[in-house]
Amino acid sequence: MQNTPITHLSTYHDLRAIDIARGFVAQTGGFFGANKQEMHQLELIAEEASAFIINALHPDKDKLFEIKAKPIDSGLSFYFYSKGEPIDEESLPVYDSLDPENSSEGLEFFLLESLSDAMEFKNEGNDGWVLVFEKRFRNFKPFIAQEPIDEEIINKCAKEKLSFSIATPNDAYGIVKLTYLTYRYSYGRSVFYYRTQLQKAIEKKEIIVFIAKNAKNEVAVCSTYYRSSECPHIVESGMLMSQPKYRKNPALLRLTRNQVKFLKENQEGLYVAYTNLVTAHTGSQRLVSHYDYHPTALKLSVHDRVDFVGIQTKKEERESLVYALSIQYDLEETTIFLPKQHHKITKSILEHYQFITLSCEEQHPTDTTTQIKVEKHQEQRNATLHVNSFGKKWQEELKTALKELKSDGIITMFVYIKADEKLPVDFEKTMVELGLFYSGVVIKTLKTWELLYTALEAQRFEFDSMELSDPKAIELKEYIRKLV
Repeated sequence: MQNTPITHLSTYHDLRAIDIARGFVAQTGGFFGANKQEMHQLELIAEEASAFIINALHPDKDKLFEIKAKPIDSGLSFYFYSKGEPIDEESLPVYDSLDPENSSEGLEFFLLESLSDAMEFKNEGNDGWVLVFEKRFRNFKPFIAQEPIDEEIINKCAKEKLSFSIATPNDAYGIVKLTYLTYRYSYGRSVFYYRTQLQKAIEKKEIIVFIAKNAKNEVAVCSTYYRSSECPHIVESGMLMSQPKYRKNPALLRLTRNQVKFLKENQEGLYVAYTNLVTAHTGSQRLVSHYDYHPTALKLSVHDRVDFVGIQTKKEERESLVYALSIQYDLEETTIFLPKQHHKITKSILEHYQFITLSCEEQHPTDTTTQIKVEKHQEQRNATLHVNSFGKKWQEELKTALKELKSDGIITMFVYIKADEKLPVDFEKTMVELGLFYSGVVIKTLKTWELLYTALEAQRFEFDSMELSDPKAIELKEYIRKLV
């Protein structure tokens, strides 16, 4: 029962709101299998408990009256919260059935105790007091978060032939629905929850969606290229999804083959694809390795874990990502400037790209100020900083930017360093002093690359919790482990 969500009610400290509380408690009990008699008992309990809190404890009218219901074995625990006057437990009135006239003040507690299976007051300190009572039901029905899909349906869908195409704006709603069926509302790109926004993005070819439909014309499987805002010839590959009942259908593999073929044929002027792969499971990592994607960076502690419908993943740690590249053509000769300490690992992860040369040359900055672009993602508690040029006081300017983000509650900071020019003298020494560690390289345009550095504020990162399949990704992980 520990993973069952707690349901709660917030209403007013007003006698007129007792009907609301009574209905909430009784109907919640009914949801969990309470019969008519048990629901009537819950109504009486809710009425007596609410009246006592409102009348006797004089709660703050500016605070909402809160009631929470938590499943227990064979029943529910109800919590009635009060931020009113403190309770003297030793002087609570006691009802005496042999002397009802002189003990009437304790009647409501007598009713509460007789109608419930257990009752107690708890002192919550700064959170006030809470009146807790338990009620067990004869025919308790536990809450099932997700009904398992019948194996027969899965096997039937595995054999179903799906039709393949590139999505048009008219397919937007079907893709939105598929996003919900795959992630509920935990997916990071909000455009996939708004039909009109997605329609416009597809129409403008900012997003290229590869889909497979079933006989009912529903979008059953999809995968996406997002065109980079920095370079129209580069796309991010992602959003590989399928309805849970179609996960055994070979359409998923065929769709990704079509997507890779699209890139190899240079359709829509695309030359490079990159992807950010979750480390909660290795399935997608193995798939893209098969299609010639190679990891070049690790993004640690990006955000809280997303909820994959039908896929079990560890929930304790924040999600980390493997950044991997697929470059189908030799690009122009490029020099990447980076500290000498990181040449060996970088040469190893970039071994597939012969057009890249590494250099450790340094220079003293001549610009007056440092150009730093900051993007803060408060909900994910992370931020990205793009250092596009270095000024004479770049150390102080970068330190200030990081300090301000930490003050705003940001716990993960990714610093992208423009790598097509010589780095400042003592660059690596400064980055270490600022708590930043090297995490790999990423492509920005067909001619420019960036170094990725990471700062983890007040986090004990568990490297062993990362699930990686590519040997190069594992090699990079072990290298980063030594730097942190």
